[in-house]
Amino acid sequence: MFPEHRPRRLRTTPAVRRLVAETTVRPRQLILPMFVAEGLSEPRPIGSMPGVVQHTRESLRKAATEAVEAGAAG
Repeated sequence: MFPEHRPRRLRTTPAVRRLVAETTVRPRQLILPMFVAEGLSEPRPIGSMPGVVQHTRESLRKAATEAVEAGAAG
């Protein structure tokens, strides 16, 4: 018994859709995990966290700069 007509009056314009949206995620609400380890010569992947590495001091500086430029921090 699915309704034949599904009213979408709350989604007619972008402004109304933003107003009634339940979830909004912005870059400033996210956390970027960054780890540094002493004695490394190059970044080392963390097996249990795909895409995350233990940084050297230099690679951490570069990654932090790239994150700020991408809008993930600030």
